[in-house]
Amino acid sequence: MTRQPELALALLRLMLGAMFALHGAQAIFYRGLGPTTAQFKGWHVPMPLLTAPLVATLELTGGILIFLGLGARPFAFALAVVMGAAICYAHWGKDFFRGGMEVPLILLVCALAIALGGPGKPSFDQMSGEVVGPPQKPQPSGPPPASKRVAAKKKSGD
Repeated sequence: MTRQPELALALLRLMLGAMFALHGAQAIFYRGLGPTTAQFKGWHVPMPLLTAPLVATLELTGGILIFLGLGARPFAFALAVVMGAAICYAHWGKDFFRGGMEVPLILLVCALAIALGGPGKPSFDQMSGEVVGPPQKPQPSGPPPASKRVAAKKKSGD
């Protein structure tokens, strides 16, 4: 089976985007910003009246854009920072699995993978010409052309 790193990144991006979009929608529309802000206050997050709506909006819009692969790398990085803050303020010191950092840590690492590796293919970033990952060099499929062999011999002094 051949490796498919671009497809693997795309699958990771789709799941990560969906998770963040749903979590942001929950904070804004299901629970509401009032209870979300109160929860931020309880966690002693600085400026909860500003940070709670900002984080919820970033999760919703950033999640949708990551899902689409549109600006996926910067949004994934921003959401990785948010998950780092969530671990520090809301989950640190709790049981790892029950309310602890298990899920936010997974989301942080997945977001960093997209931020570093790109959105994979297919994505809107890839279709628009945005750099998806490191440029791929074409693999030679045989001996170099005669002109390159001659140039190599001249360099080596033969």
